[in-house]
Amino acid sequence: MKSHLLILPLLCFVGHSATAFAQQAPPPAAPPPAAPPPAAPPPEAPPTIQLVKPQEPAPAPPPKIDLSTPAPEKPVQRTYHFHEGFYLRASVGFGYYYGAFNDSKHSDFSEHGGTMSADLLIGGSPSPGVSIGGGLLVDPLFGASYQRNGREVGTHGGVSTLIGPFIDAFPDATKGWHLGGLIGFAGMSFQNLNAGACCEGSRERAIGFGGAAWFGYDFWVAPEWAAGPQFRAMGMSTSGTHSGSDISAFASSFDLGVSVVFN
Repeated sequence: MKSHLLILPLLCFVGHSATAFAQQAPPPAAPPPAAPPPAAPPPEAPPTIQLVKPQEPAPAPPPKIDLSTPAPEKPVQRTYHFHEGFYLRASVGFGYYYGAFNDSKHSDFSEHGGTMSADLLIGGSPSPGVSIGGGLLVDPLFGASYQRNGREVGTHGGVSTLIGPFIDAFPDATKGWHLGGLIGFAGMSFQNLNAGACCEGSRERAIGFGGAAWFGYDFWVAPEWAAGPQFRAMGMSTSGTHSGSDISAFASSFDLGVSVVFN
């Protein structure tokens, strides 16, 4: 009985505490409102045609410092000690001359001896360092020794001439080394020992073709003038007829001289 009396107050206390806790609990929160539907996009504007030229943007202000550079000018070509333009060369020298003559009806004979050379070239330069034109080369003989069958038969004079176009080139248009050549018509005047009086012969001429080549070095002596040594070789083959007899002649010469050029 006493145990029932002790349990009863305890149950009353527990029930009172649960009632108080239930009254103090807050009510549940209300659910959030639904999101509004998205707004419809605005209608597109109708297309338009622009009839007025749009205003151009204002030009950029000029720079404070001008950094532009002018185009380079054409280079000035050198004219001092430069081989170009009008060309004039004169040369004089001395050397050795040899000529051989063949006659089908008589024995052959030859001539040899010292000779003098005289050259004149006139032309122009189509490009710097290269000159072309016309030239005259002459080799006069004042006392050539004539021989027949290895025996000397007298001394006589004569002359060999070559005329034609030439070219003379300077590998460096500012320096003096040059080399050139000429080809053209050749003429010879000699003593024909197979005609005329015994062992004297008569003067005869023959024509044909020939050529010459030379090289040398010109030292500048003025803005357009130069001079220096030159070596020249010349050869020719000619033929002629005298008293119904044909004769062939070949001549060659080698000369060393001095040349003066304006170019």
